[in-house]
Amino acid sequence: MLNDNPGRKKRTIESLHKVGMPFHTIVVTSPDATAAKAAFNGPLGRENLPSCIDERTKLISSSDPFDIRMGSGGGTLAAIQEADHIARLREDQGSKGSILIIHAGGQSSRCPTQMTLGKAWTDLPLAGQTQLSNPTYILIESLSLLLGNLPCGSIAVAASDVILDLKKGNPMSFENISNDNVLGLAVPAPLATAKNHGVFLMRRIHENGKHISDVERFFQKPTIDLMGSHPYCVFTHNGQQMAWIDTGVVIFLPEAANALRNLMNHELSHYTKSGIESRLALNKDAAPGEIVKMKLELYSHLLLAIPTKGSKERESKETRLKNYLSNESNADFCRETLSNIFEKLSGLELKVCTILDGSFTHLGTTNELIDFLISGAMSHRTEVLKGALKLSSRRFYFLNGVQADNRCVIINSIIDSSASFQGPSLIKGGSIVEHCNIENTTIRIGSSCIVSGLRGFSSDAIEIPSNMVFQMLPLSSSKSEESTQYVCMYLGVTDDVKKHELCYGIPFEKFLDEIGLRRDDLWCHEDSQEILWNARIHPVIAVQDQGRFDWTPFIWLSRYLREGIESLKDVSVQSSLMVWRQMKRLSLSEIQENTDASCEFLYRLKIRSKYLPDKIISSITSIKEIILNREHREVKLDFLIDSIINEGSEVRLNYFRDTMLMFQELIVSKVKDGAYDISSRSLMLLGDLCRNLSTMLRRHCSTEHAPKNDAFPYFDSLRSLSDVPSEDCDIFMKHIFNAIESALYLSDTALLSKCSSYLEEAAFSLTASCVVTTFPSVQFDYRKFMPLGKWVVSSAPARVDLSGGWSDTPPISYEFGGAVACLAVTLCNRKPLSARCRLASDISGIKLTVENRDIDNGEIKEIDTVYIETANDMSDFRDPLAKCALLKCAFIALGTIPIPPGNSSNNETEDGILYTLRKMQIGLELVSTSLLPHGSGLGTSSILAACILSSLGRCLGLESMTDKHALIGKVLNLEQLLSTAGGWQDQVGGIYGGLKLCTADKNVIPVHVDVEQYEIPDKALTDFNERLVLAYSGQPRLAKNILQNVLRQWAKRSPDIVKNVHDLVNGARQCITSIQRNNFKELGTLLKTYWAQKKIMAGENSGVEPIGIKRIFDLLSSEGVTEGHALAGAGGGGFMTLILCKGMTIEDANNVLDNYENIGRESLKWYTCKLCSEGLESFTADDSSSFNIDWHDIKA
Repeated sequence: MLNDNPGRKKRTIESLHKVGMPFHTIVVTSPDATAAKAAFNGPLGRENLPSCIDERTKLISSSDPFDIRMGSGGGTLAAIQEADHIARLREDQGSKGSILIIHAGGQSSRCPTQMTLGKAWTDLPLAGQTQLSNPTYILIESLSLLLGNLPCGSIAVAASDVILDLKKGNPMSFENISNDNVLGLAVPAPLATAKNHGVFLMRRIHENGKHISDVERFFQKPTIDLMGSHPYCVFTHNGQQMAWIDTGVVIFLPEAANALRNLMNHELSHYTKSGIESRLALNKDAAPGEIVKMKLELYSHLLLAIPTKGSKERESKETRLKNYLSNESNADFCRETLSNIFEKLSGLELKVCTILDGSFTHLGTTNELIDFLISGAMSHRTEVLKGALKLSSRRFYFLNGVQADNRCVIINSIIDSSASFQGPSLIKGGSIVEHCNIENTTIRIGSSCIVSGLRGFSSDAIEIPSNMVFQMLPLSSSKSEESTQYVCMYLGVTDDVKKHELCYGIPFEKFLDEIGLRRDDLWCHEDSQEILWNARIHPVIAVQDQGRFDWTPFIWLSRYLREGIESLKDVSVQSSLMVWRQMKRLSLSEIQENTDASCEFLYRLKIRSKYLPDKIISSITSIKEIILNREHREVKLDFLIDSIINEGSEVRLNYFRDTMLMFQELIVSKVKDGAYDISSRSLMLLGDLCRNLSTMLRRHCSTEHAPKNDAFPYFDSLRSLSDVPSEDCDIFMKHIFNAIESALYLSDTALLSKCSSYLEEAAFSLTASCVVTTFPSVQFDYRKFMPLGKWVVSSAPARVDLSGGWSDTPPISYEFGGAVACLAVTLCNRKPLSARCRLASDISGIKLTVENRDIDNGEIKEIDTVYIETANDMSDFRDPLAKCALLKCAFIALGTIPIPPGNSSNNETEDGILYTLRKMQIGLELVSTSLLPHGSGLGTSSILAACILSSLGRCLGLESMTDKHALIGKVLNLEQLLSTAGGWQDQVGGIYGGLKLCTADKNVIPVHVDVEQYEIPDKALTDFNERLVLAYSGQPRLAKNILQNVLRQWAKRSPDIVKNVHDLVNGARQCITSIQRNNFKELGTLLKTYWAQKKIMAGENSGVEPIGIKRIFDLLSSEGVTEGHALAGAGGGGFMTLILCKGMTIEDANNVLDNYENIGRESLKWYTCKLCSEGLESFTADDSSSFNIDWHDIKA
């Protein structure tokens, strides 16, 4: 079969022809005609051929004539004759060109997964290449470069069951080399490897480069001692003792090639197709196999006849002939024919071409293949390959819902378990997955496995235990109208198929005995040997047209290999084994004869050319539909992240562009429509994608560049909390797109992190736009102002959340609906939060003060003060770390000062209340006070915001701030201004007293919160006040970091997160019922459940539960001191909420903790805590005192 490759490009080949593309004809021989046809229709007939093959290169896929096994020498002669015949037919003088013959080898029985297609076509994921390679392609490319100066008319012969890696560089020089020479090709190898191969002995060792040298001797599988006994046989290279081993490449220069042709046309013509046909014509009763009675081997029958320089000098021609004829390899061959061969070839000379930086790897067994791919991918080059070849751990693949160890190799495969009811798939380290196409199925693969060709879907989870080989292959003529038959080859990695030793890695006799199998269950009477090769253990299954197959026949084996003989007692295992026993099963020898190689080649090609692109497009489309329809379904970008991390820069961009374009179009179009919630989720997903990529690329191939500090264009437009122009959004997204593309191409993790931050900030801003109402300017009526010198004081209790937290946080609140059960509490019999505001004649402008005081005596612990003269003095209001930022936002939230324009303004009326104060020649002082530690988790900032808004609004005569419900919305607006993106449970918890259930319906924008307050029976209230305690952990909480993690998880909507939010909402009502029934054991259980739910929301490694706090919780619970526990608020530190067991006290808790060291006991501070029926209250006070601790006492 001839492939002229008329469509191949000339670009790459022309560069090779500058030194002369050496091979005008390439013949690839396969074991039989069926395999040759499959190769022709597969890797030899497609556009992914090596770039060095152009329209001038004739490519022939062939096999031994009439499928007679003629040996490597006979196959070489047949290939030469076929190449010459085609050249003559085409009248292109091609016979004068050089020929490359590649023998694809036998059926790879020692590496069964390569048996059907042959080891020559083992797919190899070479790093830096956009296509998969294989040993045959590598040979063609390597030899084309090395032999660029090969004299025209030469013939090179190679075997492709090896990986030959030759360092790139200038081609070999043949200057001063006689054309009657035959060249071996040798590379250095450790002595332990060399003893299993042919070894060249020369008269000197070249210390660098490529050389053609005389050969003293050629040893076949010499011992290490033998090699060491000869000078120049052993040499040191890269600190290791080496020898020159034969790579299996033999080069016949033109006169030597003609000598081969002479034999081919005369004495050995019966090893060619025309020679067999002419003999059959003379003897019509003869069969082709009767013509070729003996295999002709390249090395023993042909090369042994060619002398080396050393043998010429040591021995006469007669002695060499005698040695040749008496060689044990030639014992059974016709002596007359051998003599003729010797006569024609003995005048030649065998030399060797040495490549010091070359390397050679033989892929003989399954273990060798696993080691080659895994070690090569992990180190980005194998230990054996020292030249140009580097391997990748991933190529042409799609993973979704798959946990794949970094030490596994995945080639040309699609595994999508995102919709599987059996959970995520798992691939452990050291395993190879190739040519699989699995949908809606969970597959769990152990370590050191090969799983090949698995396709379709199963309702059962697929389990492949460690150290196993599984391959699904199509059978010839097996397709019916409804299904296709496949054989499932299942073996142990270490099983020797030509022996009766192991089966599935278990001693064969033990396996037969434990399973209860008879010999006639596996072998026929006609079988001459009872070995694994002919044991019928491989089931034939039917795959329905829609892709479904039944995994039942394999369940027993997975359980048996994992659990041993005890598993066979299980009814389901027995049932599975019964199905297996009743099925049609094939042996490896039958698999070799009955599989459809052409179909398998085509399937593998379709994965990367059709199924994979289609899968990526469908996944992107599915993600778009989920976001557009506001579905609570998971958005998984695993396939994109994994592909980008494991592919080269160009491939990264190919995977990335379609997804990015989808996000860009979605975000911009929905901003234009005002559907900010959809755009916000899209931005959060994209930001999380960049963040994950930055983290993972940093581990692999980071090239950090210091990012510019300037913002992306029009970013501030997205943060305006007003209508966002879609044109601005479009420009912003295009710049983000270009930045991410550049970062991926350069592996610039710093730039990716910057993009992530901007995208998430934009997402928070659009979420804020969904929450806020408006910020209308207020028309002041100075007649309603509080008299000069009067403080308006607003004080409030703290909040303790019992269940439902996080469901109140936008966008969760308006996308899912929220419900929170919470309490208003005093600490040390005081409401710990307050704000006070006054108008005064001794102040200019606005004086803002934030103070933290001691809860016992009111003494100042920390204080910050800021003076405001113009609106621009508040330009840092969106920075939560800026001084008095909370107070600044209060003025904007109330509409008393417009949002600062960010530059100087000559219009004083734009300063709002500042203009009025200047006109009235008075000033305003606003002070917030907290008696709690920083980062308490008790709703401090939100409740303080409510106090600030209440005192400021009342001082300025704004009646809306006397409405508690209006105050909830204003605080929500304020926190969006502050960019802390808070929810509504904190302010509700402090504004309203006692026990309450706060709820908000989904799909209601802006958010509307309903509050139900509940009376607690007196007995329950007494018990509650005795058993509810708070302890400050000594660790301030970092809420925003936890908040970001929560919102990232919510944007992705994993089933676990959606269920968790559902449970949070349901738990809120259950807590109310438990308190009313005075059931503190149930309440404690619910509180612990709530804490577990909060940890799920924060995600793994979030730091939400410091180790010291966890130990305290565990100790108090195990010692019977507490019924339940949680960290208040988001967690990560702050206050611990504890429900004491009946009769237990704070002293009991201390006594338990005193018995243990290094748990942070010394930093704990305990607080008495009581339910506060009084919420936020406001009153006036004289300014004779700047602060009075009594203001924090209960007024009722």
